[in-house]
Amino acid sequence: MPLRRWTRQFGRWALAVAAAVTWLGALGGLFLIFASGATAFSDPSPAPMWAVWLLLLAGCVLALLADRSRAASVMARHATAAGWERTDPRGREWPWPDPRPGGTVRVRAAWSFTAGGFPVVAGEIRWAGDALAGLTDSAEGRGVVVVVRLPWAAPSMAYHVPFERVGDSPLLDRADLRRAFLTRRIPPWAVRERTLVTVEPAGESVTPALVGVAVRRALLVAELLDPGAGTPPAVEAAGVEDVLPGDHADAAA
Repeated sequence: MPLRRWTRQFGRWALAVAAAVTWLGALGGLFLIFASGATAFSDPSPAPMWAVWLLLLAGCVLALLADRSRAASVMARHATAAGWERTDPRGREWPWPDPRPGGTVRVRAAWSFTAGGFPVVAGEIRWAGDALAGLTDSAEGRGVVVVVRLPWAAPSMAYHVPFERVGDSPLLDRADLRRAFLTRRIPPWAVRERTLVTVEPAGESVTPALVGVAVRRALLVAELLDPGAGTPPAVEAAGVEDVLPGDHADAAA
């Protein structure tokens, strides 16, 4: 493993351990506070231990906020360096139906750029209440949504999870497309008119590497749907990191 990647992984583990210790300390302090009853709060001169637990609780909150701020800062720097254009997620119509009752979908940030000759919009998405049923097998979570503008007209169709064909287009019968989906080389996807959409779940914060994976896999879907495609999409030209689909788990960590 390269030294840079090992150092990054070690830093993530160290941060995770520190956050876990802080959480355990904070939870233990809260347990003691509730166990001791309301008299602890009426004591005009509380024992120093209460201050320790409160500091641990504050440290836990600050650690979470710092981690979120760091992830957003990394994404912003990468987007600027790559020449991506920030776009308002509330100012565009996203190509999925309205969430079912009780479900919510929110795109927190989005960027537009060109990759492989296709106009692309990638964003950080969060969902709950099984709002993206079919595009992901998780009832709730966060990840990367990729919207690709196709240069050709196509009927509405999709490959959903578990393996489910939506629509009656003959494109769904392509052996290469079906094989790529069953071997997880491509994610679940949906096409509406000239728009292709995919969602790549993220276990933790959204990173430039995960965006690179998501865009690369979405463009592979577009390539497999296009009868005239003969060369792999040039993802690198858009400033998207050259991360192979096999590195997905590592990129999302």
